Amino acid sequence: MQLISHPDFPAAHYYSLGEPGPAIQHVWFCLAGHDQPVADLAAQLVNLDTPERLLILPQAPGAGLAPASVPTWFDEADPAPGLAATRAYLAGLAAPILAACPAGTPVTVLGYGQGAVAACAWLAGNTVAYSRLIFYAAVFPATVSRAALFAALPPQPVVVAATTTDVYTPEAEGVGLVQDLQAAGLRAQLRYVDEGPLTLTALGAGGEPSGLRAH
Repeated sequence: MQLISHPDFPAAHYYSLGEPGPAIQHVWFCLAGHDQPVADLAAQLVNLDTPERLLILPQAPGAGLAPASVPTWFDEADPAPGLAATRAYLAGLAAPILAACPAGTPVTVLGYGQGAVAACAWLAGNTVAYSRLIFYAAVFPATVSRAALFAALPPQPVVVAATTTDVYTPEAEGVGLVQDLQAAGLRAQLRYVDEGPLTLTALGAGGEPSGLRAH
């Protein structure tokens, strides 16, 4: 796992499992939760780390993209400024990475914990074409309008992966998230996963498209 500094956001770093290049067939952007070491999320994704798949794990740099002792994407009391900065940060991070991969390479975005909120804020801006969005033990605080974020998402499928070992909030069970996603007109499915390293099948990505999307 390689740690890389983002040139436009000195306070932000991201980890790369694999390197962009012509051999990449799938790109995954995986957003950790608040106060979660990226290495912990990487350990859960070890089964996905293959030569043809590029995993990018941005480190949440702190609300407003300022240096912070606790990695966060936004301030839960006032999330709007942090989410706006996060949207710009992720858009700027993704563009050169995807440009270095074959055109049309399928993109999956995974958000763990509060990283699911950051993923929605980014993707709602339509700054990147993606094939699938995955929530893993997602946490949406009451100060964030889930309905507004879901309504702004492109019509791509969403997988809600929940685990009975989670201790965050009842919504992490996933039923309410699926209902809200479907109410927004999105195709959503609920899957239950075991604690430990995740698999493509467990994440509903067992049929991950191979090769490039048609233009």
